[in-house]
Amino acid sequence: MLRSALLASAASASLLAVPTFAQAQTADEGVDVGEIVVTGSRIRRDTFNAPAPLSVVTSDVIKQSGQISVGDLLLEQPIINPATNGQNSSSTLFLSGQVRADIRGLGPTRTLVLMDGRRLPFSDASSPAVDLNTIPSLMIERVETVTGGSSAIYGSEAISGVVNFIMKKEQDGLEVDIQGGISEQGDGETSRLGFNYGRKFMDDKLSILIGGEYANEDKIMQRDRDELNPGIRRDTTQAPQTIITQSRANTAPTATFQLLGGALGTARAVTLDYRNPTNVVRLSAACSTATVQPSCQDDALFYSGVAYNALQAKSNRAVLRSVVDYKITDTWHAFLEGNYVKAGGYGIFQPAFSSAAGGGTMPVVLRGDNAYLNGAGATAAALRTEWLAAGKTLTQAQTAQVGKFWQEFGGRDVKTEREQWRLTGGFEGKFQTFGRDVNVDGYAQYARLDGSTISYGVPNILRVQQATDAVLLNGQVVCRDAAARAAGCAPWDLVNGASREAILWANGVASSEQTVKQTTAALNFATELFDLPAGPLGVAFGAEYRKETSLFVQDPLSASGALFFNAIGTRGGSFNVKEIYGEVRIPILKDLPFAEELTFELAGRASDYSTIHGTDQYRLHLEWAPVKDLRFRATEGTAVRAPNIVELFAPQGRNFTTAAIDPCDAASFRTATAAQQAARRVNCAAAIPGYNPATFTSNIGTGRPSLALLQGGNPNLGPETAHTYQYGVVFQPRWVPGLQMSVDFFKYNIRNGVGTIPINTLFSTLCYDDTTQPFASNPFCTQIQRDPTGTNGGAVVGGVTQVILVNQNVASTKVEGYDYSISYGFHTEDLFGKDYGDIGLRLDATWMYGFVLQGLPLQAYTQFANTITNATPEWKANGTARWSNEKFSFTWSTIYYGSMIASQAQQAGVITPYKTGDYFRHDIRGTYKYNDDITVRAGIINLFDRYPPALPETFTGTGTGSSQYDNRGRYFFIGANMTF
Repeated sequence: MLRSALLASAASASLLAVPTFAQAQTADEGVDVGEIVVTGSRIRRDTFNAPAPLSVVTSDVIKQSGQISVGDLLLEQPIINPATNGQNSSSTLFLSGQVRADIRGLGPTRTLVLMDGRRLPFSDASSPAVDLNTIPSLMIERVETVTGGSSAIYGSEAISGVVNFIMKKEQDGLEVDIQGGISEQGDGETSRLGFNYGRKFMDDKLSILIGGEYANEDKIMQRDRDELNPGIRRDTTQAPQTIITQSRANTAPTATFQLLGGALGTARAVTLDYRNPTNVVRLSAACSTATVQPSCQDDALFYSGVAYNALQAKSNRAVLRSVVDYKITDTWHAFLEGNYVKAGGYGIFQPAFSSAAGGGTMPVVLRGDNAYLNGAGATAAALRTEWLAAGKTLTQAQTAQVGKFWQEFGGRDVKTEREQWRLTGGFEGKFQTFGRDVNVDGYAQYARLDGSTISYGVPNILRVQQATDAVLLNGQVVCRDAAARAAGCAPWDLVNGASREAILWANGVASSEQTVKQTTAALNFATELFDLPAGPLGVAFGAEYRKETSLFVQDPLSASGALFFNAIGTRGGSFNVKEIYGEVRIPILKDLPFAEELTFELAGRASDYSTIHGTDQYRLHLEWAPVKDLRFRATEGTAVRAPNIVELFAPQGRNFTTAAIDPCDAASFRTATAAQQAARRVNCAAAIPGYNPATFTSNIGTGRPSLALLQGGNPNLGPETAHTYQYGVVFQPRWVPGLQMSVDFFKYNIRNGVGTIPINTLFSTLCYDDTTQPFASNPFCTQIQRDPTGTNGGAVVGGVTQVILVNQNVASTKVEGYDYSISYGFHTEDLFGKDYGDIGLRLDATWMYGFVLQGLPLQAYTQFANTITNATPEWKANGTARWSNEKFSFTWSTIYYGSMIASQAQQAGVITPYKTGDYFRHDIRGTYKYNDDITVRAGIINLFDRYPPALPETFTGTGTGSSQYDNRGRYFFIGANMTF
């Protein structure tokens, strides 16, 4: 704890552990804990000389937080942006139950996660990053987070910074920790049971520590939250667009039938509920269009998002870690560490669906000669009446699009299982040469992950189409397709309900297997070469080797695209990298007027990848303390991120998005500028036969079917590169013991970012708004494929059928802002003359006013700071007040997110309301120390039951969108820690 306290006092960035007076006092007294390695450098030093802004979260804070995932606790730091966690991983195919760290919002793949300074293996082959749930929280001594490019110290992935988990190495006795929690609504139960047991043997030469935890998190559905039910959307028929109640879906659990056209020239739709033989309902005009209108509220339909959205994932994990340490001599010891994780997650998805607009993944039609349409019963008779009233005949050539959630197959729940183990062996020691101590450590590590997914209720597309095309043959209802009949096709009754045989014949199961392997070895040296007038010149140097191998295999049927599932196929590959690094710390001045300390540091790393070949990076750091109370520091450095195996070797396959907006759509055209409209009249007309900007309704957009993408890897990718800057000042006045303040400026310039062209940038800026070249010769426009007839998957004439996107080194990102921190801790007895306990106050804030993204070289930058699009509020803050005495402690925490705008591309006059408004979440936590061995705790997270802001961009996206805001509501927890 003393070391954590001193680290806390030296830190200048966010600190979730509220500093008590004792922490500040020990720093002021200068208690000597010797030299250690602090995250951000490999040179051994005292903790006051941390080389970069350092955030520290202690083990006590982790236990008292009430969070069962340390990743959710880290998210409360202003420097950490929302990423994958329990609130949004349920909507992912392979990441359910995972929690990932994302410094500055630059992405989890640009945040390096370490354990005791050693790189952790990836937790998934489909999207490489580290799942923080693989780390047993009770065994964490502290978490150190360093912002800024750290590739010169740690290698690839450290562009935005490093999260380093410092683990406990030894313990005497048994520690047990138990916690449970539940929401005010009685759902979302969480539980965690952890233990540590350690002993020493052989005159304390041999130390053994074993520990782990089991944690479980239950699901929360959006339909169970009155505050989020039925959801909201924007009325796209109005200008400006206002917020209204979410539209009901014209894709019903039973079926809707689009009865369009016909001799009478009518346009109508009906829905039926085969649980009620007379329930064939003609829908209103707002619900009868191919794409449901904002005012569609027919009682015969339902709210699909509310019915199927999960606000919190269902997951569980078991983690085991053991450490054996043997002291060979007083200065040398060897260790062996083993880690095992078994985790399960459950993705919750809506059932497979067919769009009433046609097209999409599984288009299904009802033909006029369908045997069940022409069969007996009141439902069939009523449906025939509507059919004929629409001007259609009961012949094979006459069809109606079927809009349906195929709930007969059940929800498309995805069961994910991951099993990971890691074995690390190494040594640490010290020897003397030329009268100097040389610290040396080395290790070798091997890790392997084996994972699998099973996706249920993913129908075979062709079989559904064959089964629903039922005709009467020789007095029996059969499937029309003779080959399908021979294969066992069972006809599907769309009018009265499917038989069990039809469901079983058309149902499918998608599965995948994955393997990730990592082999790492490193050797590090640190020493002081000689003494300068201001102190010893410290150096560190070493070498590392790493090999990564990844393989993802999908079952053949899914890979072929036959199922209602992403066709991914097989992707895999490997690479290795050899690296050397060096670091030097040069004290220039010390104990002089206006130069209490002046120190310069230089670090460099050279890497040789088997894929991208040579890279290099450096870091320059200058620190100046004119007096003991004031310290200035400046850091400049470069960083790289090598493309991972998925980015390099993923085969091209089918994916889907609902985020695409067609610039040619009438609603989009109306809100465009005059210059954009002029360009679109020309370019859209070249792409769409008979284009009319006032009437064209695209098949993609808000509330419409998803757009198919062809995506994949690129083995010719190069590295991402970054140039980072940090300038800061730390103020610790001796005349106010316990007070410390800091301000740090940060700036990141990232180039050659790996990724696809942003979908709407491709649509608008690069294609339909472009006036620099003819449409036919614009290479970006050829990536957008349209259906000229409306019969080849586009649903409408000129509808978009597919967009081709592959990974490229195309993006540039610039991030800029300030981190602020102030803390004050004191004994009440020192101020009031009587002991009322200790008070700790802290406020951490980040002002990130710049986050601009350039989708392609030479293109204009788009500002995402302070926008919902990137979940990046301009201001984020965490304030904490803590009172404690020998028995009790009470903590009040407030998390603040500044108001964000919906999108820089929108204008305040186009949509209203335009801003989220300021968001505050308040938490209270308390502990009671029963005796030296038992401490109990309890608390309420989200005390005032605040839900996400009531804008569609945050409110209705809670099931699949950002993890920025809390969506489970008021949450209670209780726990206990016991030692034996």
